[in-house]
Amino acid sequence: MEEIVTILSTREWAIAIWGTGFFVWMLTQREIRKSLWNVIKILLGKNLRHFFLIIALYVAGITLIFYQLPFWNNIYLKDIILWLIFSGISYCVNSIIKGDAEHLKSTVKDNFRVIVIFEYFIGTFTFKFWIEMLIIPVITILILMNVVAESEEKYRRVHKLIDIVLACIGWYMLWGAANVGLKEYKELNAINTLVSFMIPIVYTILILPLEFGLEIYSDYEQVFVRMKFRDNQDKKIQRKHRWRVIRTCKLSLRKILLFRKEYVNKMYGLMSEETFDNIMREFKEESDK
Repeated sequence: MEEIVTILSTREWAIAIWGTGFFVWMLTQREIRKSLWNVIKILLGKNLRHFFLIIALYVAGITLIFYQLPFWNNIYLKDIILWLIFSGISYCVNSIIKGDAEHLKSTVKDNFRVIVIFEYFIGTFTFKFWIEMLIIPVITILILMNVVAESEEKYRRVHKLIDIVLACIGWYMLWGAANVGLKEYKELNAINTLVSFMIPIVYTILILPLEFGLEIYSDYEQVFVRMKFRDNQDKKIQRKHRWRVIRTCKLSLRKILLFRKEYVNKMYGLMSEETFDNIMREFKEESDK
């Protein structure tokens, strides 16, 4: 138990306690409990199980490589698991939803913004437990109020005021985190602190190949589903046409999206091979420009 207390920061304990309390409250509400159970059943569905397993195995593979390095410490597992749950999975989900090359660039760009670096820094140095227990609900309430105020024009002034309050709290937390860091610097293991700080940044970069692979797979799947209703019913011809599309588009998201939007609609069930060849020739000429 002492190891768990040591591994978890005061902020993580505060979030865990408030989160547990909120979860218990939800379980007491019949309608929410019913909806929650439906969500759980969806998340445990076959396709999503495979999706989560692929992400978990990929992150586990990266972690096993780091495990062989001389600076490795098992305390990093906590940071890696938290990053996977709250960031890694959402990045991969967004890559499938958005399905474009710009998403990968924005993921990297967003994680190197000054405000994100500040968030990583604030998360590294936390306050006393009772302060964290007060900060969590206050910030949560303010953010929820801000979301509501932003959606209504008549609350625009309230939205601006809450933005100012949140900015002040953010700067105060940054100043407080810096003070805590300076006071505890001699007591902290410099390597462990640096590695914990870098884990979200490094893992965000290293998961990009998986995001790209999931985007490619998802886009091809959408293309083939649409082709199925417009292609020849002969299975061999369907496979031949799909391989032709793959050989032409390869790993280019731009080409796959172009084919899906502009050229699948030109196909029809009784078309000849010559017609399909013309469609692919036209597509290749346009996509190579």
